[in-house]
Amino acid sequence: MKEIQKKFRLANKILITLIKDRIHYPARLLADTLSVIGRFVVLIILYAYVFKLNGGTINNITFVVAAWSMFFYFSFIILGVRSIAKMIMHDVQTGNVEVLFSKPVHYLFYRFWWQIGMGFYSFVIITIVGILGLYFTIGFPETFSTGIFLLTIPFVFLGGILLSFIIYSIIGVLSFWMQDINPVFWIVDKTIMILGGSYLPVALFPPIMYKIALYSPFGASQFLNHTVYTSWQSNWYQLMGIQALWIILLGLVLFFLFKNAKKKVSVNGG
Repeated sequence: MKEIQKKFRLANKILITLIKDRIHYPARLLADTLSVIGRFVVLIILYAYVFKLNGGTINNITFVVAAWSMFFYFSFIILGVRSIAKMIMHDVQTGNVEVLFSKPVHYLFYRFWWQIGMGFYSFVIITIVGILGLYFTIGFPETFSTGIFLLTIPFVFLGGILLSFIIYSIIGVLSFWMQDINPVFWIVDKTIMILGGSYLPVALFPPIMYKIALYSPFGASQFLNHTVYTSWQSNWYQLMGIQALWIILLGLVLFFLFKNAKKKVSVNGG
């Protein structure tokens, strides 16, 4: 119990320290804001025109639902969990990982909270501004008022964070054996971007691509986007089950990879 409390105190300290740093030095917030505006606003304008040409609906999906689905992706990505892969590679290449391994806190636990702390301030501010902006311009989808949406969105959001952390940590840990993980990172990152509905809402996918988005860990890490669809009311338990299953399976993969990585450091004199 004391060990758990100790870890939560450390996590809280990391979060507070990094959030304060982001408040005093708002350059990251500005960069994140410009990045979101530069991509999301252009997409919204384009899709508004496309839906208008198709009578307001495509595949029984309205423009409002499609817009919120894509917004959830962009909002989620601001947390910056994906950057943990390159941070691990940097630690390995610089030898900093050996120093962190000697600390009384688990390396991956430390890196996880560090990444959350780095992106949390930008995530909160941009998400609040984005929600308000979308609400006053296009309104909320009807699904937002349902009980299932309100009850499940916190869990699928946290599940998405955890699964994303595991996926990108696996890529990062590969740097103990690979000099450069960037090719692997690029492939996985672009796959998640596509299957996560960044530029094309998942509900508009062709059937085969839609199934891949449902049953692959890459699509499951972005199930937050699915909460806006009416189908979420009937298949939420299935999708959350898929997400949980991938967390367990890939969590085991990460556990054994990291265990071998620590042995590799020890053998090499770390």
